[in-house]
Amino acid sequence: MKVDSPASPSVGASSHWLSVLVPTPAHSTVAEPLTYRHDAPLAAGTLVRVPLGRREVLGIVWDGALGAPDPALAAQVRPVAAVFDALPALNAHWRSLVAFAARYYQRALGEVALAALPP
Repeated sequence: MKVDSPASPSVGASSHWLSVLVPTPAHSTVAEPLTYRHDAPLAAGTLVRVPLGRREVLGIVWDGALGAPDPALAAQVRPVAAVFDALPALNAHWRSLVAFAARYYQRALGEVALAALPP
C-alpha cells in the first residue's frame, strides 16, 4: 500500500484545512471531527494517519476542505502525517450510512466509521 509522505510542518498560504474523524468514544471530549492541515486538497472519504496526542491514529477525511481557521488558531492545527492514496476514497453513500448508524446507536462518528472498515 502506497503512503504519501508527511505534510510540511510549516503553516502557509497553501495549506488546506480538513475535517478528520478519529476513533474516540462518544463520551470523550473529542467526539467531533478534528481539524488538520495538508499541503494538497483531499477528497472526503480519504483515509489518513493523523497525530492525536502523543500517538498517530487512522482517520477519515469527513467533509473535505474547510475554511481557514482564525490565524491565532492556525498555528496550533497539526498536519496530516500520511495519506493512504492507494485506497479509493469512501463514497458519499458509505459516509451517509455511517452517519445514520452513529446517530442510531448514539456513538461517535469516528468510532463507527473506523470500526466499519475492513481489517
